[in-house]
Amino acid sequence: MLALILLASAGVAAAPISAAPDATARPLALPLIDQAPALPAIAGVSSSGNGKPTTPRSVPAAAALGSGAFIIYSGVGTPVARTAVTFPVAGGMPLLADWDGDGLATPGRYEAGQWFSSSTILSNAGWEAKASWGGQVGDVPVVGDINGDRRADIGVYRAGQWHWQITGGATVDETFGEPGDLPVVGDWDGDGLDDVGVFRAGSWILRYANVKKAPKVSNDVVVTMVPEANAAILTFPFGLPTDTPIVGDWNADGIDTPGVVRDRSQWILSGGATKLKQSTTVNVPLAAGQTALVGTQATLPGHCPTATSTSEKMAYKIARRVVAPATAKGTLKIDGMAEIKATVNDGLRYVIVNDLTKRLKGLSSLPYYDALNRYPTDEESIRRVANSAQAAAIMATTSDWKKVNGISRNELVSYARWQIRTVACQHGVNSPGGWGNTFQSALWATVAGQAGWLLWRDLSSQERAYVASMVAAEADYSVARGPFYFRNRAGVELTPGDSRADEVSWDLMAPALAMAMMPKDPRVPTWRATLVSLSIAAFARPSDLTSNGIYNGVILRNSLPGTNANEDGTITNHGKVNPDYTQNVQHLWWAASLLRNAKQSVPSAVFLNADVVYRALAVVNFPSPPYAAPGGVVYQPLGQIYYPMGVGWGVRRPATFTGVDGFANVFAAADTKAGEFLAAHARDTRALQLRWSDGHIYAPGLGEETYKLGKEEYALSQMALAWWSGAIKTSTNFSIMRDKVPGVNLESRVPVPQ
Repeated sequence: MLALILLASAGVAAAPISAAPDATARPLALPLIDQAPALPAIAGVSSSGNGKPTTPRSVPAAAALGSGAFIIYSGVGTPVARTAVTFPVAGGMPLLADWDGDGLATPGRYEAGQWFSSSTILSNAGWEAKASWGGQVGDVPVVGDINGDRRADIGVYRAGQWHWQITGGATVDETFGEPGDLPVVGDWDGDGLDDVGVFRAGSWILRYANVKKAPKVSNDVVVTMVPEANAAILTFPFGLPTDTPIVGDWNADGIDTPGVVRDRSQWILSGGATKLKQSTTVNVPLAAGQTALVGTQATLPGHCPTATSTSEKMAYKIARRVVAPATAKGTLKIDGMAEIKATVNDGLRYVIVNDLTKRLKGLSSLPYYDALNRYPTDEESIRRVANSAQAAAIMATTSDWKKVNGISRNELVSYARWQIRTVACQHGVNSPGGWGNTFQSALWATVAGQAGWLLWRDLSSQERAYVASMVAAEADYSVARGPFYFRNRAGVELTPGDSRADEVSWDLMAPALAMAMMPKDPRVPTWRATLVSLSIAAFARPSDLTSNGIYNGVILRNSLPGTNANEDGTITNHGKVNPDYTQNVQHLWWAASLLRNAKQSVPSAVFLNADVVYRALAVVNFPSPPYAAPGGVVYQPLGQIYYPMGVGWGVRRPATFTGVDGFANVFAAADTKAGEFLAAHARDTRALQLRWSDGHIYAPGLGEETYKLGKEEYALSQMALAWWSGAIKTSTNFSIMRDKVPGVNLESRVPVPQ
């Protein structure tokens, strides 16, 4: 019989009260969750074939320096989407140009002879001083690659005079045009060099440099040869005198063609001098204060709109090293797994329907959406999406999902791919200014990366490339950071009240996944050494400072500079012994499971103190006093959680502990009774979910769970990991690698934050 326990208040001890009527009126086995409504189709992504970078194509863009906002739109012929980057408010004229030669135009500005640039295309950024050039009243800033080095040169147009400063410092002066003309710059003939031109009252006058014979053009184009200058002048009408001229390579053929913006909404793009009458019109309205600009997309239409051709080339190279995981299937033979499976299935119904019909409504037609600009923090924008994608990927690959709650497996996989590719696209290694290399980002990359790895056989080559690149980059960032410590060898708290166990355990996940995915990558020895280093540091205890224990060649007493766990395995965080952070021990076992899923041996260091820390949840008794009444073990009967020093994140979080219990049931000693706690927390979570008919778990507000940045998705991820742990336990073999690992470094390599 399922007992449903609710907490009457936010106190540290739980008291049973009567169950919610709708949760006990029907047996657990009956389906209580609504069927999903007809879901909007999710846009697919075509494979980019051989993976070679394409010629960057131009896309509409807009900027308003008064607000600092630059908006980059999707390419011509694709659904209109937008990504945004916000800069400090400034004056002058906004620009977009490829300042560093990576194939992607990023923001810049010109103000009274001062030039500023950036290498960022996402999120929030700052201006970097670039050069001083021009500055006379009436100067019009121009940018273009006039020397063929792929980097934008800067110049000013001054009443028919062009004054250029080439990247590297050289200068070029030339004459073309008349006072009152509007300058335009583009590669008119596809030779890799930009040429100049002017827009004059609805007519275009373009100079083709380094040509000896007249180019083939449409009948409406007048060609005048200038033999003494090896140039041709092309003159033709396109647009109205009131239009704003723009220039871009709209079809990625390497040739820039004229366009105009009319009535601040219609972008009329010509086919060029050879196909002048073949134009395309795109509706991209400009808001008040915005200036029309032209950006670039370095990948194919429908692909990541903010990635560079340089990053894409490297991403494809990394993806070719990936080996798909071994097949693993979940089981109902483990007590509690039936409830876990039902909870995840119904929870996926909730997050998918919520995303497609509410939270991300209207975006499913876009192959990628701008996740980073959905919410104020990257944690909510990225982690939330990664958690739901991970749950979907786990159930799609380890369960018998065919059609659950009205959602087919194809819809489930399409949803997961959509979220995975969006998150991976906007990682900083792929898109300049994207997320990553920051607090908790190694964990987010692991969650999204695991989802992509599990679905590897379902992904397009482009999706694979960005996932692999994201995971490898976060593994490298973990290498660079190295370990952190709560206390030094003398016992002094370096970060008073807050252990670094959580951050270190997050960081170890990225190299573990990178090793699992890319076993032949040349960085594997470095990733392995970092995994060993972080695993030793994550939950090191005071007794380890004098221990003769040897883990992968590391003698603890000779190498450990500090500790992160208390001697009894508890973790101090937020100034208290905190079960919500003690459960982070799951990251050690999660990392081990990733390697196990890859048929790789697990370094023995990964298990250091894991069993001891889990005992702080399942075995260690906290007497009252000095701990809060009534005292006892953190894990109470029927799935309740006792908080010895007060609640940290919420009073009803059984899903949080179901995840660690699942891994403990695979790796921990039998006397911890992990299997019993797994079943109890699984049933308690399921009971919470059965109060509703749409699949969510928590009651509205913060009375049960105070995590505001995606609590349903986080609970879903933990439950899905518990299901996956059962698949790992019953479907894969396990071996420990005890050999010495060269290069292990337990010293902190970055300053302790103040």
